[in-house]
Amino acid sequence: MTAITTSSASSSTTSARWAASVHFTGAALLGAIGLAHLLVVHAFGGADTPAEEAINELSARTTTTLIEGGRQLSVFDLNTGYSVGMGLLGMLFGLVVIFAVRAAPQLIARWSLFNGVCVVAAAGVFWIALLHFPEPVIVISALATLCFAAVFVAGSRSVRSR
Repeated sequence: MTAITTSSASSSTTSARWAASVHFTGAALLGAIGLAHLLVVHAFGGADTPAEEAINELSARTTTTLIEGGRQLSVFDLNTGYSVGMGLLGMLFGLVVIFAVRAAPQLIARWSLFNGVCVVAAAGVFWIALLHFPEPVIVISALATLCFAAVFVAGSRSVRSR
């Protein structure tokens, strides 16, 4: 009788203990920027200054059509929609990253595409913050970028063993 043996490949991950915590921190920081934006600007922003009121009134009266024959929207509506949408997207990006890594820790393997996208997203927010946002957003997005970059370059290493 001939014996047939099969060897199953199992994968394991050698991990730097700090990688998951640092990656979580980066995601939480980006999510916090989105949440803070929604709360500070749209939920609890307070009264606008007279100059802001004048701009709001003018932008509410200025309409545009983004698609020929489409619905007319005011510049105020577009600005508000973009602002709320980006705040929501920032908050949810952080949550999706956290939940994804909790469900599949191998996503934060060194040099992974997932990590690369997180670095690029955080660096993009940092660049935009440098150009247009106040100092707290610059600092928080810089820290998030550093967190993701550290895990991307020096984090866990995926190893295949037999």
